[in-house]
Amino acid sequence: MKAVHFGAGSIGRGFIGDLLHQSGYEITFVDIDPGLIAQLNRDQAYDLYVIEEGYAKRTIDRVRAVSSMSDKAAAVEALAEADLITTSVWADNLSRIAPVLLEGLQARQRLGRSRINILACENAMFNSELLRSSILEVAGEAFSKELDELAAFPNTAVDRLVLEDRRDDRAVIHIGRDHELVIEQSKLAVPGSQPIQGAVYTDNLQKYLERKLYIINCGHAWAGYVGHVHGYDIIQDVFHDEILLDQVLEAMLESARLLEVKYGFQLEELAEYIEFAVNRFKTPGVTDTINRVCRSPIRKLGTDDRLVGPCLGCEASGLENRRLLQGIAAAFLFHNPEDQQAEELQSDVARLGIGPAVEHYTGIQTGSRLHGEITAYYEELFLIRSQQREGRG
Repeated sequence: MKAVHFGAGSIGRGFIGDLLHQSGYEITFVDIDPGLIAQLNRDQAYDLYVIEEGYAKRTIDRVRAVSSMSDKAAAVEALAEADLITTSVWADNLSRIAPVLLEGLQARQRLGRSRINILACENAMFNSELLRSSILEVAGEAFSKELDELAAFPNTAVDRLVLEDRRDDRAVIHIGRDHELVIEQSKLAVPGSQPIQGAVYTDNLQKYLERKLYIINCGHAWAGYVGHVHGYDIIQDVFHDEILLDQVLEAMLESARLLEVKYGFQLEELAEYIEFAVNRFKTPGVTDTINRVCRSPIRKLGTDDRLVGPCLGCEASGLENRRLLQGIAAAFLFHNPEDQQAEELQSDVARLGIGPAVEHYTGIQTGSRLHGEITAYYEELFLIRSQQREGRG
């Protein structure tokens, strides 16, 4: 069996590639990094190191890589021959891979190939549907029926600790032992099939999506944005700050109580899920930067995303959401000159003021209780950040 995976980064090699390999696929990675492409083609394999097992090495073989920029014809050919297509390019980049994906699907159409599963393994709600929409933006809505005859787009939820590193002058990935890939069973090309071993197949993906997004991603983002305000550069340092750790746990529990009410999860089960998440963030020897965790803040402030989504849900259900409100406010203080979204956000806060910026980016209306709480937290956190900067000066 042959699989094509877009994105040879940490999730691509460290998570999806690992599961594809275990499922018996030969893997073609489609990427734009010439050095990584050259390494994969030279070695026809790559190494993973399992953190909790003393960094035991796991080798993934039967791989190759092609460039979607300099060798698009090879990428299209690989897509035409594939039995499965997956992605991990970040949700913001799905539109960039849509043109070559479209060409690959059209090549399959000319060859009379069977309908194929395309799984977007991105940290975003309804990720594969986003990819389908991106393809139609290129092809036009008139192609919609043909597209659905050529491909199925089951949504997914993904979760694994993956960290890039180098050993012996090669790019490698350090991975957490525990992982979860959840696939929307009813939308597979053949419902009831299991194209990837080790995945969870469900007819209620939404609750898994929200559990991951509203607890793990929420806690990670909350720690990153508030940690940034307090002057931290490494996310693990936030989780070793007892005061901030207690506040992170409060934010995650606010989301957990919403999920308990909304989907019937047992709170004890969710508490164990939170403990698993926090222990992963505190794994000895693991270092991750605040800038990486906090990148793309505009996307993360979306109405259905990791901070605003659970906050609005808690408000509608009459549940506590003060820590979530604080996390939203902190996101408006994230500054990183190398992050385009962070700079755009900071520019709009300076130009419009925090009140209009909150309404513009979160959809939370001026004059509402939530809006007032966010702006008040913003002013409070702004002073903390200023004091941190003065202390460093």
